[in-house]
Amino acid sequence: MEIKTHLLCKSQLTYFSTDMPVYFYGMPNGRIFCFFARFSEIHLNHSVLEFVFAVHEDFTYDYESGKIIAYGFKETRLSDYAEIVNGPDQRIRIMNVYQFLESYADAQVFLNTKAQIMRNNLEFELA
Repeated sequence: MEIKTHLLCKSQLTYFSTDMPVYFYGMPNGRIFCFFARFSEIHLNHSVLEFVFAVHEDFTYDYESGKIIAYGFKETRLSDYAEIVNGPDQRIRIMNVYQFLESYADAQVFLNTKAQIMRNNLEFELA
């Protein structure tokens, strides 16, 4: 069975360190990942697009039911979640920054690959 991430929302205007869209995905391990692109200077006068992958720490995700849980106990509607992520003071923890991805489509494929690995690890642990 192929496991894919669940797109929860896409936000254009956030308080994240980018002017580009931020995507929020529910993952099989119960976490909500977000990713966004930003420009980074790697050498003087040479910038590169990098993709930042982070965990949204105030929320978890029930992959089977599609429910978003705030602060570990309160179910949150998707419309409320989409509004909350546009606000200030989002608690995220950056997991990795990648410069080899060239587009949001590449980032989506990369994230789906990670989701499959997460699901396989969960099944292995339960066996």
